[in-house]
Amino acid sequence: MKKALYRLKQAPRAWYSRIDAYFSKAGFQKCPHEHTLFVKSEDEGKFLIVCLYVDDLIYTGNDGKMFQEFKNSMKAEFDMTDLGMMRYFLGIEVVQSSAGIFITQKKYAKEILERFNFQNCNPVKNPIEPGLKLYKDLGG
Repeated sequence: MKKALYRLKQAPRAWYSRIDAYFSKAGFQKCPHEHTLFVKSEDEGKFLIVCLYVDDLIYTGNDGKMFQEFKNSMKAEFDMTDLGMMRYFLGIEVVQSSAGIFITQKKYAKEILERFNFQNCNPVKNPIEPGLKLYKDLGG
């Protein structure tokens, strides 16, 4: 058998090798500090950044044409689904608008409260100790 099967020990390594080879062939550079981050740069400052998390991809950049070419290339190479604009990722809610990109973990916090049966406790607006003085860590 020449391909790794889902749920076998070698499947994640085989998948990463396959996607890494695809990104190299497509002209992406792998970040030396984060091996799941790939960047493709073109003329006039155009770029595309792709983050790989297991079998999910998140991408961003500054050129719509590069987005479309990337999506078409990925669909031709892999069996994939475009889920549109990101709304949730790893338990973080993402809201994108003309005012900016905002992230929140409200849904995750509610799930934790429900899990430990604290959904009816008294809420606070700022979950921090009142009067706590924060100091800049100059060595950090």
